[in-house]
Amino acid sequence: MPDQPVAQPAPLGPASAFYLLLQLTDSALPIGAYSHSWGLEAAVQAEQLRDRAGVQGYLLGVLHLSLAPLEGRACGLAHGLAQGGSPAGMGKLQQQLQASRWAAEPRQASLDLGKRLAQLAERTWGISVPRAEGEPLHYPLAFGWICAQAGIGLEDTLRAFLFASLTGWVSAAVRLVPLGHSEGQRLLAQLYEPIETVVQQEILPVVKRDPALAWPALSSFAPLNERDCQAHQQLYSRLFQS
Repeated sequence: MPDQPVAQPAPLGPASAFYLLLQLTDSALPIGAYSHSWGLEAAVQAEQLRDRAGVQGYLLGVLHLSLAPLEGRACGLAHGLAQGGSPAGMGKLQQQLQASRWAAEPRQASLDLGKRLAQLAERTWGISVPRAEGEPLHYPLAFGWICAQAGIGLEDTLRAFLFASLTGWVSAAVRLVPLGHSEGQRLLAQLYEPIETVVQQEILPVVKRDPALAWPALSSFAPLNERDCQAHQQLYSRLFQS
């Protein structure tokens, strides 16, 4: 059956929308993000990452090669679809995200986080999130949809999504490398400018195009990270689910 429009509440006021965005980026948000390292655990066990500088280089590579051009753009496109109040087009985005992750763990993790975020949004803010062909949306799609329905602007949505994602990676690095908590916070602060750069240069120019041109523009080329994600499944001892 074709997707049907989803009834949504009126957008929140500016102050309430801001507080909702803070909740979405909180590492304590109960969707299970803290239990995933996205391949970082395998990289640490292989002694590829030993200090903050190594972790910073790894995360910058992931940000530019995968997180921004794939999940970030998908989040922005989902935000645009949600502003029209219709899930039409979500199915195509969902299929592209499914096909872009060949390692099973991160692909399933994204679906699990999206499902839990959608359930939380319904219970907490009364925001309904559509499904794509009967399955929960991937996490970046659910994030973009929820922010749009809450009245949060596109740029702030993208900044929040990328920051929340990288916060999870840094949290894993603090536990795995290990890094001190202060070092972790310094690392996050050093990611402000790179996040803003990819928002302005790598995501917004794509998602603001005509939708017919924007759909094929999701991309990812981070083979070393994908290798780490795949290797994680065979680790003898693991702290994280991915």
